[in-house]
Amino acid sequence: MRFLRQLAANRWVRWLAPLAVLIVLGIAFRDQMPFLADGVRRLRDAHLGGVLLVLVASGASLVAMAEVMRLLMGAGGTRVPLRETTAITLASNSWSTTLPGGPAFSAILTYQVQRGWGASVILCGWFFLLSSALSTMWLVLIGGAAVLFLGAQFSVWSLVVTFVAMIALAGAVYWAARHPQRLEGWARRLLPRVNRLLRRDPAAGLETALDQIHQLETVQLSRTRFSVAAGWSLANRLLDALSLWACIWAVTGDLPWLEAQPDHTTIMGVLLAYTTAKIAGSAQVTPGGLGTVEVTIIATLVASGMTAVDATGTAIIYRLISFAFITAVGWVVYTLHYARRGVTARAADGPLQ
Repeated sequence: MRFLRQLAANRWVRWLAPLAVLIVLGIAFRDQMPFLADGVRRLRDAHLGGVLLVLVASGASLVAMAEVMRLLMGAGGTRVPLRETTAITLASNSWSTTLPGGPAFSAILTYQVQRGWGASVILCGWFFLLSSALSTMWLVLIGGAAVLFLGAQFSVWSLVVTFVAMIALAGAVYWAARHPQRLEGWARRLLPRVNRLLRRDPAAGLETALDQIHQLETVQLSRTRFSVAAGWSLANRLLDALSLWACIWAVTGDLPWLEAQPDHTTIMGVLLAYTTAKIAGSAQVTPGGLGTVEVTIIATLVASGMTAVDATGTAIIYRLISFAFITAVGWVVYTLHYARRGVTARAADGPLQ
């Protein structure tokens, strides 16, 4: 174990390990890589304004996610500049979309960096719960709106249940941050009873639980800050959906709007394609959902009115920029910003924003 820690701390290992992983993945999934070359060919014929909007929207989407992290970290007394939260958002996104089981590696990387900023364990866990609940809640709301307006064949009840569950989770995490004393009272009453049922010392684990609860007292999440964080979380989803909408402009030269035109889709069709693609990609059957996400986007856009040719071009350009390009940028950020100095390094010197 000591040898592994020393190996992980070696600067050359930190630099070369991600490169080795990328090479192995490139060899393993080389049969699915032609979409990159196809995407480049399609970009040459794409509408320039649409391509630029895709680039801007994709980047802005991740910055919005980084702002959510900055706000929630700040609520716990860990003040970090936006450039630092943007860096870890890009880097962790690349880990998440590149590796099988990438979300787990991404979460570990984010946790290590946040701890390096000085965030407590409870603040990191609180951030993961609240940010994930908000992000999922908005995705379900966007998908539900598209389903209702299009009258698509989709399990509305599953969306409703998920939406309610995410609202409840976000509300519970928000409430817990504002009422740690209530949680302490519950812990003092309930944990000894549970220990007795398990035939353990009634005080077992109580001190540790109380220490964790007391850390919540440092979290000062006002209604205004919570609302602003929720707004940036929604912006993250809408900007990502905007990039798919702009891809259709880049391919067809026309913008989808409220009413469908011949061989075109609508805004709601785009939102439905976006939602189903995110759901399909969450399975992580391949890195970044490569293959499954493209098929899902194409099928949904065709079902909502687009031609197969235009839908294919849209899916390829969207994935080329939002997946391949953004992932490549994230790996560059990881290599230069974290592998060079170690993920536990503190935020860069300078005034915090």
